[in-house]
Amino acid sequence: MNERKVSILHIAPHLGGGIGKVLLNYVVRAKEREMFSHKIVCLDYANDDAKRIAKKEGLSLNDCFSKKHGELLKLIEESDIVLIHWWNHPLLYDFLVRTELPPCRILMWSHISGYHPPYIFTKPLFDYADLFVFTTQISFDTVEIKKLNKRKKEMIRTIWSTGGVESVADVEKRTHKGFNVGYIGTVDYCKLHPDFLDMSASVDLEDVKFIVVGCGNEKEIQDEAISKGWGDKFQFLGFVDNIKEYLAIFDVFGYPLAPYHYGTCDQVLAEAMACGIVPVMLENKMEVSMVEDGVTGLVAVDKKSYAEAIKKLHDDVQLREKLSEAAKKKAKERFSLDEMIVEWEAAFNECLAMEKRKRKWSGKYSGEHVMPSEVFLESIGEYGDIFQKNLKGRDARINKFIESPLWQAKTKGTVHHYCSFFPDDKTLLKFKKMMGEKQ
Repeated sequence: MNERKVSILHIAPHLGGGIGKVLLNYVVRAKEREMFSHKIVCLDYANDDAKRIAKKEGLSLNDCFSKKHGELLKLIEESDIVLIHWWNHPLLYDFLVRTELPPCRILMWSHISGYHPPYIFTKPLFDYADLFVFTTQISFDTVEIKKLNKRKKEMIRTIWSTGGVESVADVEKRTHKGFNVGYIGTVDYCKLHPDFLDMSASVDLEDVKFIVVGCGNEKEIQDEAISKGWGDKFQFLGFVDNIKEYLAIFDVFGYPLAPYHYGTCDQVLAEAMACGIVPVMLENKMEVSMVEDGVTGLVAVDKKSYAEAIKKLHDDVQLREKLSEAAKKKAKERFSLDEMIVEWEAAFNECLAMEKRKRKWSGKYSGEHVMPSEVFLESIGEYGDIFQKNLKGRDARINKFIESPLWQAKTKGTVHHYCSFFPDDKTLLKFKKMMGEKQ
């Protein structure tokens, strides 16, 4: 008789994009192993692609659970381990702050680096989880983690987040006209460098073309390029069904992200490297952790050297081929889905040795009567003081938020994001109004 499998319940704010690919690819591969079974629930939506994959692979995937608290609590109680895929999402924080959980074992997997508010770590997160898992070692250097006591730091693990690179293993380069610099990902200045157009247009090559794949504010950025007279240099494609056909024609992967971006282990960067597309990027912590300058790509220190690096790869074919082979080899070694599965099984076994216990949020605000504006304040920790003081109109520190494309985003844990889910909270609306009024 077969032993009962250990049941893992995955709770995610939503499913789609890079994180969706990581989770679905993980569960598809992990289901082949005998010890664990997996269920996935989303508090908000699972996109159509995620649902299609789940149906095809026979996975348990259900969404809109923010409206099914009773059913969710029952699933939590019945599961051996609950794995929360964490980032600052209004529905997830609302659930954590306002809901007392039945006895359970909680693992949290952070999908953000934690360097820039509103995507930061807070102390109650580490009170809540039995084990807290980073996707990257760079998160240990964040201000909030350095303040944790030794016992809390000892409950942190690191498991690299990857959806594997096998899906692009069959991509073959296609001949094409010109020199294509590709970008894949969020097309919004909350992630993309605000000078992306200028630094790209300054590349001194007649035959260069910048192909931008992804959703966000692509129409606005395309209009900006046209208004500056660069419309012929850029091609904005939005969402595409088959990314492989574009990976096949990219000569270089131009990936200049904003210094305040929230990413950690970048799936599209890993896939580009696995295809032998040499990445060129700026000197941000995440990028430097993934790409070795002069070995698997080129890391630029500023906007000028970014443009020069692209021209260098165009002019020096031998260098490009050398870096291409190294990037391909490194990606296949490092971004291994099988290795991630083994590491998660070790974390599950460690968690299983712990007793189930009830969960209640330990922050300043906690319980079913907490208002959405208070949930928002909990999500940003010490930075919440800035918003509270501005209710009285006396703290100019909020100007940095007003001027930041990240804080002005409609998603990404901003006050605009919280207002989209909780439009009737008057204090949230006051916070939102603050973001348009420089002090």
